[in-house]
Amino acid sequence: MNLEKQHGSVDALICPVTKIGLELVALETAQERMKGELRPRAESLNAKGKASKPAGVTPQVLLREDLKCAYPVVDGIPILLAPEALTVAEDQTAFDLTDPRYAEAYEEMEFYNTAATNASEELEKGGAESILPTELAATDEERASFPAPWQRWVDTVHDSAALWDAYQYLGPYKNQRVLQLGGSGTHVIKFAMAGADEAWLITPMLGEATIARGLAESAGVGERFRCVVAIAEELPIMAETFDAVFAGGCLHHMQTELALPEAARVLRTGGKFAAVEPWRAPLYAIGTKMLGQREDAYCTPLTAKRVGPMQDAFRNSKLIQHGTITRYAFLALAKFGINVSKQLPWYVGKIDDAVCSVIPGMRRMGSSIAVLGGK
Repeated sequence: MNLEKQHGSVDALICPVTKIGLELVALETAQERMKGELRPRAESLNAKGKASKPAGVTPQVLLREDLKCAYPVVDGIPILLAPEALTVAEDQTAFDLTDPRYAEAYEEMEFYNTAATNASEELEKGGAESILPTELAATDEERASFPAPWQRWVDTVHDSAALWDAYQYLGPYKNQRVLQLGGSGTHVIKFAMAGADEAWLITPMLGEATIARGLAESAGVGERFRCVVAIAEELPIMAETFDAVFAGGCLHHMQTELALPEAARVLRTGGKFAAVEPWRAPLYAIGTKMLGQREDAYCTPLTAKRVGPMQDAFRNSKLIQHGTITRYAFLALAKFGINVSKQLPWYVGKIDDAVCSVIPGMRRMGSSIAVLGGK
């Protein structure tokens, strides 16, 4: 796929570190203008001590305006991670992949890219219907009324109430430019189905970006979908670009003191931010000791300290907690391989929230949270 066909996407891209503009050019052009052969970083060790190969040199690159470096473009997907910058230095540069900004992303690339490969196989066999079956069955009226009805659009069993809060807060989506930070892109693809003009995914995982692009094309919104490989702590996007920014289960993987100000920077004045995340409730430590974590990857639920930067980054912010009594019970069932329909946690969760709302302090012990902010 040619990046040039993604109208407007190149103009919005900047260097993740310096915020200097980028230009899409052929490799030969970049080397002529930089007066040397472009080279990637040396193969470096991640925080687990495993070798991490660079993305490498590509036929097209995004050349930084100061001609100090360029970034690879893999199959039409910009790789705007600082460690993947290409330079003309004679010696390959070793990059410190244990830096907190990059450490988790580079440690978990294998895990999430493997998951993306499995999803890709599912997509090839069954198309978008195999991943978004209820969403693709939506009528024109249901797309216009997104996120209602909830049965059509809410897809998380354990965090459905928080996801509903986030979806409602960010809307309406028609004619908007929206961004999803991290994940497989399913949420922002739904926003495109609901009428968004442009739907962007930024993820540090090339595999996730690739499968998300395929899913968007299969779902019929490929022309409005954009994907970039980058981290939320260093967004390679011009300021005042998006109307809405969403993170679904990914904010707690980020350095929030860096990621939240970046999310606010790329939002237009009046824009909205929403995240759906796990919260470190009192039962978290006990539950993980007994049952382990939900997935074999880093998971450090949010705390009041970690969401503290919301107050500085956004004009107003709000936290809404859910599932004080019942969420961990449903998580335990899932751990034991007992699957439940999304209707049961939805309705039981409503009762849970209603009961805990009349008991002082109980709602603040909920382990599922919607993080909302306005610029």
